[in-house]
Amino acid sequence: MPAEKNRKFFDLRNGLKAVDFRNKDYFDRIDDKEKSLYSPYMLMRYVSSVSSKDTFYVEHYIEMVNECVNKHCFTLGKHKKLLWVLTAMCGAETQQFHPWLKPMKRVPNKSLKKLQAIYPTWKEADLETLDKVITDRELEELIEAHGIDK
Repeated sequence: MPAEKNRKFFDLRNGLKAVDFRNKDYFDRIDDKEKSLYSPYMLMRYVSSVSSKDTFYVEHYIEMVNECVNKHCFTLGKHKKLLWVLTAMCGAETQQFHPWLKPMKRVPNKSLKKLQAIYPTWKEADLETLDKVITDRELEELIEAHGIDK
């Protein structure tokens, strides 16, 4: 039992099973340690992915999690019980296998890096906007005008 007390992660096996069977009171039945380990974002990521040959379940989980949980996950971040109930609503009343989907890696944007070199004090959002509206030729002219090596 000592290993049980030192766990660092939410019990996904039981949590995912509770979501699959729409067990909305599961959050009330777990102890405080388990509640502190519960991450609504992590559970949302697991629940939204289903490995099934039946496309109904795949589409059901993606659509339900997006509509019920994903839209409000960060605005309701402090209300873990509410996020649990919203996530549990997404279950399909049959147990599914939920693989982890890695977040996509951001592809480095070469033109954005060049703009950062030209305007180091600008905010990243402003640089991204400029990157979207500027043409490649205009960017090259800016680089030459500022004397930056390509």
